[in-house]
Amino acid sequence: IHIVSCSLKYFRPHQNLLKMCGIVAIFDASENKEELRKLIVRLAKTLRHRGPDWSGVKQVPRGVIAHERLAIVDPESGSQPLQTPDKQVTLAVNGEIYNHVRLKKSLDKPYAFSSKSDCEVILPLYLEKGVDFINDLDGMFAFVIYDERDGTYFAARDHMGIIPLYIGWRADGGVCFGSELKAIKDSCVRFQCFPPGSFYHSKTSDFTTWYSPIWKLPQQWESPPTEDLGKLRTAFEGAVKKRLMADVPWGVLLSGGLDSSLVASVACRHMKQ
Repeated sequence: IHIVSCSLKYFRPHQNLLKMCGIVAIFDASENKEELRKLIVRLAKTLRHRGPDWSGVKQVPRGVIAHERLAIVDPESGSQPLQTPDKQVTLAVNGEIYNHVRLKKSLDKPYAFSSKSDCEVILPLYLEKGVDFINDLDGMFAFVIYDERDGTYFAARDHMGIIPLYIGWRADGGVCFGSELKAIKDSCVRFQCFPPGSFYHSKTSDFTTWYSPIWKLPQQWESPPTEDLGKLRTAFEGAVKKRLMADVPWGVLLSGGLDSSLVASVACRHMKQ
């Protein structure tokens, strides 16, 4: 379902380039604030093509986070990086959280949202559950969070690696994250693709797998289910509909094959309704 419905992409009517947001972050850096800001601005420019609507920078103790935004949901006030009301937790996200409305309603404590962004719900979820909130997210995402309360940071990538993310280690011991490798490679002595379905936390300086489906290991496979075309159709239509969440025009990359044709058909029928 995830593969066939990824034909849905967002675009500008006057452009033919597909884009998503871009993030780049540096933590545990040795530079002073002025040097670090100049560096992150230069690195963020390499991702400017991913997000033409907004460029945001937030400096944190011994670190800095930058975000290049493509406005899809809440174009007016959803600029990033986002922060909690007390400015103690900073977040930059590339992606979409499809179940953000339900997640906002499920919060145990009231939270003063500063925007209508689907991604801002990550902040109150983190405050309430710590890193365990990742399992509650239905969407495609890559994000970084800095928590000034204890000086920690962590980054996470969605279950299948739909959204790109790279991690690198600097000679001074710092750690970098970027939506594209070119944003961090010149600043790092070692780098790699961020593993899907995982998060990296500064407390452990290591990756932790948060997504473990039953099909990951053969011994966990269940017996083949009986054929249920109605259930398959419901799941397929639901996967397409939730990806239509946008406050801007969207389009379908129609190759003419069965999968993209079905996606286009469901999308058009849903919009007419």
